[in-house]
Parts: sequence; structure tokens; C-alpha cells
Amino acid sequence: MSPSRSRIPAPLAAALAVALPACLLAGCGSGSSDSPVVSDPQATATVTRTVTAPPASTSTTATAPAPTTSTTTPPPSTGTTVPPPNPSAPLTLRTAEATLDRRGFATLTERDFDPDQTLKVLVGVRRSAPSGREQQAFFFVGDRFIGTDTADTSGAISVTGQGDDSVTLTYGLYKPSDPLDDPSDGSADVTYHWTGAKLVPTDTIPPSSTQVAGSRR
Repeated sequence: MSPSRSRIPAPLAAALAVALPACLLAGCGSGSSDSPVVSDPQATATVTRTVTAPPASTSTTATAPAPTTSTTTPPPSTGTTVPPPNPSAPLTLRTAEATLDRRGFATLTERDFDPDQTLKVLVGVRRSAPSGREQQAFFFVGDRFIGTDTADTSGAISVTGQGDDSVTLTYGLYKPSDPLDDPSDGSADVTYHWTGAKLVPTDTIPPSSTQVAGSRR
């Protein structure tokens, strides 16, 4: 004969049906191993902000770099000391004319060149000048070119005197209204002297301005 099953009264069964799910949600019983559900927003924020601090690093004393010794390096030389020209060095007319040619000038007259003098001269005419009135005097000592009479050209130059270490140039002078091929304001003599170290004019060189009388243009 089967034992009789005890029946739960209907009111009690209804009460248990409501209470049992609530108990499960609230974590009833001490034997549960699940983590609790956190529903407090503040607690959530607290958990989110919780970070594990990194392990403390071992303090190391920084070693200062050894002081460097400042060494001043002199700048490279911008020029080379050129020995003075050798007055006895030979120079041919063709070599002198090649110097003029490299600078765009042609020889005005070869008669000015004296190879036996210490100071030698050739008057050159700029090849690109259609009138032939852009002239410069080129000076040589020994076999070396040492410079010109002026930085700019003149309208009319002639060699009118020579010594061993000096040359006299005569410049045709212009009035402001003069055409370039007809200087009508006379002339001026300028002697250039080689001192053994540099070329020095011993007279005043005429101006080159076209706006004044007595210009060499």
C-alpha cells in the first residue's frame, strides 16, 4: 500500500511560488559560489575606478655626464698667402695677351709691351663693346698679372711713358656732351709705380662719371 502523499494547502503553495524566485535572485543560502550582482551605480563606479598600482620602481641615481672640454677650432683660412712676383721671371707677349683674352679683351697695340721691364703693360679693348671705347690697362710683374689701372673701363687710354718699374697712361677726357669717340676736354697723365709689393698711382685718376667735365668715361 503506497504511503500517502501529504498535500500542501493551496494558500501555502501560492505563497511559496512567489517567495522562492525572489530568494533565488537575492542569493539565499550560504552555499552559493556565484559572484553577487552589483546593482548600485556608485558601487559600479567604484569598482571601475579600482586599479592595481604598479610595483614600485627601484630608485636609480642618474649619473651626470662627464664634463666636456670646450675646444675652439679656428676657422679655415679664407685666403692663401701669395708670394710676391719674381721680377726676373720671363713673360712673352702671347702669354700676356692670353690673360686679356680670358677676361674678354683684345690687345689695343702690341707696341706697348716691353718684356725687358719689371713692370709691363698692355692696353686692352673689351670685345663686346661695339665702339671700341671700353678700355683697360693690364699690368704684369715678372710672369704674373697683378691688376688693371681702374676697376671700370675708360674711353681712351694710351701708354705715353715707361720706365723699369713705372708706366704713364694718358686718359682722353670728355665733356658731358661729348660723343664717346670724341673726347674734347683735353687729357690727363697718370703714372703707375710698382713698389715691389703693390701698384700705386702717383697722380689723381680722372673720374668716370658722364655727368661731369674732365671724365674719362
